[in-house]
Amino acid sequence: MYRNTLNTSIALKVLFMMFTALTATAQKRIADHFLQTLRHQKTEGSQTDALLNWTDTENAGLYDSTWLYDSTYYINQIIAIGQKEKNPDVEAMGQASLGYYFHTNDNQPQALELFLKAMQLGEKRNNPRIMLRLYHYLSFHSDVNKSIEYEQKVIALAKQTKELNWQILAATQIGGSYRFELKQYDLALQYFQQAYEMNLRLKKMGKRGFDMDGTILAGLGNTYNDLHNPTLALAYFRLGLQASKTNEDFMMAYRGLANYFKEIHSTDSSFYYSSKFYKLAEKSPLVFRKAAASKMLYEIYKERGNTASALKYHEIYMAANDSVNSIAKRKKVESLLIQEKERQKELVEKREQEKETQKNNLQYAAIALGLLSFVILFLLFSHTIIANQKLINFLGVVALLIVFEFLNLFLHPYLSQLTHHSPIFMLLTMVCIAGILVPVHHKIEHWTVEKLVTKNKRIRLAAAKKTIEQLENEP
Repeated sequence: MYRNTLNTSIALKVLFMMFTALTATAQKRIADHFLQTLRHQKTEGSQTDALLNWTDTENAGLYDSTWLYDSTYYINQIIAIGQKEKNPDVEAMGQASLGYYFHTNDNQPQALELFLKAMQLGEKRNNPRIMLRLYHYLSFHSDVNKSIEYEQKVIALAKQTKELNWQILAATQIGGSYRFELKQYDLALQYFQQAYEMNLRLKKMGKRGFDMDGTILAGLGNTYNDLHNPTLALAYFRLGLQASKTNEDFMMAYRGLANYFKEIHSTDSSFYYSSKFYKLAEKSPLVFRKAAASKMLYEIYKERGNTASALKYHEIYMAANDSVNSIAKRKKVESLLIQEKERQKELVEKREQEKETQKNNLQYAAIALGLLSFVILFLLFSHTIIANQKLINFLGVVALLIVFEFLNLFLHPYLSQLTHHSPIFMLLTMVCIAGILVPVHHKIEHWTVEKLVTKNKRIRLAAAKKTIEQLENEP
């Protein structure tokens, strides 16, 4: 009987290995076909659309994408295609995918560095479909308020691009931030409820999303538990467990149920779900999951008086917690965030400067148009008999003064830059320009006014002769 059991076990292992190999081969074939499709796109827009369609539908976004976890080969191929085709949007998504790979493998400094690199690439085109995804990735490493701000941007851009799945994801993330970090349970409930309703609407539309059912329901269960509503909490936890499809979903459901039963002092049930949570967390590359699960088991064993098991899980918890809160990692992340904050500040200043320059250019254009209109009207006016010599002299002086003052106004910023805003050099430069412009001004003024006055006199004289002839011809 033992031999039969052993043979059965070996057969199952062989079948599992064969199934895994076949699945990997099929995934590789699909991924190779995707890269071929991406390379054959004729325009930058079609390249970007092909990439986003792949990540959003074929692989459920960057979540639960098996090929991302197997190797970075395909991600680097995406980056290479983006660089070769000079398409910053494709390259940005490739860098973000690589960042997500390191994020899921608990290398947060490397992940953040790649997310920031992707953001700089995305800003070149400012494509809303690209930017909303990049804001989401940056929210992983920001403080809670900045994280919420980024996710709010995701929601705003997703509404613009009509991507309901990203609205759902961002609302769920915001709900989690309000609940877990800020302890603002009413706001958390509001966002989880919005995500739940949008998720139902997405299903009714028959569109595929990110399979957020388990996460949203677990979030609702946790929030109702925090609000001391155990009936609804348990109902949502059970619904979340039924809807769970990924290990991440199951871990959230198990953790929520373990906490729920702990609060109602049902130690056996809490231990049952904590153990299930720990088994999955142990396999997860995200160490903070293991830290949370081992802490729960440590507390239960401690309460039961099982010193040996409590010590075992306390050591596991301390090791995992030290890894999560590594001083070197934290300093690297903080340094990168400070650099990004400075870069964003410079970017805002640059945009404000560009707006100011654009505003000044519009004003210059308006002045030039006004000046041109004034000159045209002045020339037309000089051809009428209403104008006299004194008025023409006055308007001519005004027109020429406006022209030269406009030139001074236009040249002033360039002179400031050339002289580095030195008052002495600016004064000397302006004196030199005035020395050139004043004699030219007088010559042009004299020539222009004299010509116009002479012409006006001829017009007035001709008009006077015509009037006299008409009077003489009258009977």
